[in-house]
Formats: sequence, C-alpha cells, structure tokens
Amino acid sequence: MPDNNMVQTDNHTTVLVIDDSEAIRILVRAYLQEAGYQVFDAVNGRSGLDICRSQLPDLILLDISMPEMDGFELCAILQEEEQLRSIPVIMLTGQDKTEAKAKAFDLGAVDYLTKPFSKREILARVRIHLKISSLTRSLQQTNSELLANQEQLMQGIQAAAELQKNLLPKRVPDCRKLRFASYFKPCQGVGGDIYNIQRLDDEHLALSILDVSGHGFPAAMMTALATQALSQSGGIVTKTGLRDKRETITSPGEVLQDLDREFPIERFNLYMTVVYLLFNTSRNTFRYSCGGHPPPIHLSNGGAITLLDAGGPPAGLSGLGGAWLEGEGKLSCGDRIFFYTDGITHYANEKGELYSQDRLIDSIQKSRDISLQATVQNIIGALKQFGNQTAPDDDVTLLVVERVE
Repeated sequence: MPDNNMVQTDNHTTVLVIDDSEAIRILVRAYLQEAGYQVFDAVNGRSGLDICRSQLPDLILLDISMPEMDGFELCAILQEEEQLRSIPVIMLTGQDKTEAKAKAFDLGAVDYLTKPFSKREILARVRIHLKISSLTRSLQQTNSELLANQEQLMQGIQAAAELQKNLLPKRVPDCRKLRFASYFKPCQGVGGDIYNIQRLDDEHLALSILDVSGHGFPAAMMTALATQALSQSGGIVTKTGLRDKRETITSPGEVLQDLDREFPIERFNLYMTVVYLLFNTSRNTFRYSCGGHPPPIHLSNGGAITLLDAGGPPAGLSGLGGAWLEGEGKLSCGDRIFFYTDGITHYANEKGELYSQDRLIDSIQKSRDISLQATVQNIIGALKQFGNQTAPDDDVTLLVVERVE
C-alpha cells in the first residue's frame, strides 16, 4: 500500500543524520531515502561537522547524547558559522526533559523529536522544516533583490535630482533693477516643480514657474521637456518670422497656448499648471498669464496685495481649444512678486488643516521689511512650524522677485 503522507522530492534534497546509534541511522536513512531524500550520516558531532562543511545539507537530524562532540556542542558551532547557521536542525533524544528542549531551542534548533518516533512523524517534521527553510531562503533572496533594486533606484533618483537642479537658472540674468531669491524642494528627490528666469532681449525678462501633475520620475521628465520648450531654443517664447526672419517675443497667453498644444494630456497622461510673466526692464511693466496655477502675489512697497490671477486652464487639458487671458501691471521700486506652487498652500498639518493662501499672505506681510533672502527663509520656516516639521507630500517651490531701483 502506498504511504499517503509521502511527498514527491527531488534527489538533490539532502538530509544529514548524526547519531551514535547505528540502528537509528539505518532506520532513519531508510525512511528518508524511501521518501526521495539524499541521505548522509555521521556517528558523532565532529564527523558530522566535517560533512556539514563539505556537503552543506538542507536539513540536519541531530542526536544530543554522543561521544567526542554532543549535539549541543555541534549546534552551537553551526550557529557561529555563516554558511551553516541557516541549516534547520531537528534535535533527537531519548529523554523528554523540558530543560534539554529549552537548551536546544536556545542553541538554534528548530524542532525536537523524542525517541522512539514513528515514520510518519519524522517525515512530517522533515517535510515542514524543509518547506519553511525553502520559503525563508526565497524570502531572503527576494529581500536582497529588493534592496539591490532600491539602491539602484536611489542612485537613479540622486542622478535625476542633480540633473533637475541643473535645469534651475545657474545665475540671475543681468538686470540691476531686480533681485531674486528662491526655495526649491522636491518631495521625492525629483518632482514636477521648476522655475526659470531668462533674458529674451535687451528689454524683456521672462519669469516662469510650473508644476507638473504627479511626482517622481514621470513628472520630472515632463518638467525637463517643458523647461526645454520654454527656453529660447525651444521655439515657444520667441518666434522667427517666415518672411523677414525677425525674432519676436511671444505674448504670455500665446506661450501657454503653445504649451497646451505641445503637451496634450492624451499623449503624456500628465498636465501642468504654469505662470509665465514678461517683465519690461525699460518701462518696469509686466504682462503675465496664469494657467491653472496658484496666482502670484504682488506686494506693493506700501503693503497692498494684488493676486495675479488672469489666465485660463492648466496646460494640456484644453483639448487644443483653450484660450488664456493676460494681465498686466507695473513693478515700482520696493515692490515684490511671489511665485509659488501649491505644495505651499496645500501643505497640511497633523490636524489636516491646509496652510492656505491666507496664511501665506500673512507671512508675506510680516516679512515685508526684511531682506529678500530672509523673507524666503521666514516663509518656509513659518510653513514648517505650521506643520510641526512634517515632511510635505508635495514639491515645494518659492520664487520671489523684487525691484530695487
């Protein structure tokens, strides 16, 4: 009659039986070989240790009471050697004493069998501990692969973060009338926020800030593409006439319309909010358009607040039929304009309260009489204090421009 408790094993699964009793070794070997295991045996702990080191068995059945080196001594040595400590050990003994069992488990044994034992019992214990050992190795291998992948991902994020930092303006364009200060902190090393300051010609300075939906690599890649599109070589902010070959400055509304056409959500599965502002350095005037982005805050030298909210929808969502209104204004000496992303106004504290535009304006008002860099530090400091230093779950970007003469 077949044994219904037997399981199919491959003959590469090895079990080492260490017992000074020849009768026990013969009996256990017969049980295990009939079940399909490859079996080694040893008469004491010292010879068993040699076999362990040379064969690396999948499981050990270890008698406690043996000459030269008993089971406890061998078990302790196995735990000291890195290659051997993961081999499951089932202790065998003719004594059913609690102290012996406790000592065996303390020394690293996974189970305990009292002689005499049945064929069914020993095969069941061997089978379950081989299964546990296999699952443990598989889990360790998976964990090792995950750690390696995580390390590779972190290296990629660090490299992408450095590349994204290089997209930020390396130096302020030559303009004695304006002073700039900024803060830029992606929440995942890389993100969807970016800002830029560039001189287009002798009279025009372009300032932009954008926020691509989502976080991480996809948003960062689209940010890089949008930054390139908004550069002078991208063909959006300036255009060359077909006939006279003269270069003209693109109006803010047209810039957003071109961005919308270049980055449709159907193609990228992302969209962007953006503010684009043109400053005329001769007249100290500006034109702007706001595409679904938190409106820049214009702080006059007298303390009056104006929200620059003229514009339209985010770029990429209009289905090629959007139109963006333009606003205009003048920057007097001492005036400031604050560009920011919703990582500031939507930053939540432990109670779930949002920092909000009102709190941002209050922080701006309180910082109006200090330097521009100190103002940025105060605003970010107030933001972190509001959230009790909790890490934001969105990118945080702030750009401030001030007319100084």
